[in-house]
Amino acid sequence: MTEATRVRIEQLTGDIEHVEKLGEQGGTSIVYRIEAKKGRYLLKTATEARYQEWLAEEAIVLDEWMQREPGFLPEYVGFFKTEQQSHLLMQWRDGMTLTTALRQATSEQRIQLWQAFGTYLFQFHQRMTGGTSQEWLTERLMTAERYVASAWTSGTMDLLKRLKSSCPKLITASWIHGDCTTDNLLVATDGTLSFIDVGAMRPGDRRYDIALAISPIIDDPRALDAFYEGYRFERLTTREFDYYEHGLYTFF
Repeated sequence: MTEATRVRIEQLTGDIEHVEKLGEQGGTSIVYRIEAKKGRYLLKTATEARYQEWLAEEAIVLDEWMQREPGFLPEYVGFFKTEQQSHLLMQWRDGMTLTTALRQATSEQRIQLWQAFGTYLFQFHQRMTGGTSQEWLTERLMTAERYVASAWTSGTMDLLKRLKSSCPKLITASWIHGDCTTDNLLVATDGTLSFIDVGAMRPGDRRYDIALAISPIIDDPRALDAFYEGYRFERLTTREFDYYEHGLYTFF
């Protein structure tokens, strides 16, 4: 952390008492835990252009949801740029990622966690927004094309053409996380779940969230059944799962 960054942070938090570097988050940001006069915070710092773009989008989401539904997401504190980096500051939340919780869980606890994940996602997806999934999918495909042109993705133009020619049927749009993996859910000490890394959260196609969520258990019938016990909308078809997990997600 540079001195310029520290000065900007202290304008928002008061005097900094301790900074702990937590490592890289999915290779997109460097993450710090900050203890300051006014409380505890999480700072995400991105350098590459694509990841700075994602961080700016996450700042907008956090700020909007703080007004829409206070407490649902980590509280937004500030977003700023210094030299070649972007920085997002939010309130700290205690807990561990769902990935870590699953790794540490007993067999029975693991099943309970998957059911809790399904329940949490089901409740979130009930926030309908009007319209259909078409607008979201069109935007995602356009962004994927831009990423291919910029060499920002492992997805290919051939794959993109196949996705454009085989779009799933439209459904009613709902709020979605947009990167709904077990890495992006926080499990609090009391077991409650909450989303983190929310830059892609917007009205969209809930099937995309489901595909990413169940990817680790697609061949684990017991865990998959537990997830769907909590997630009471219809199950994905094999074609839908492949389209979103092995197709669209490749670009992001």
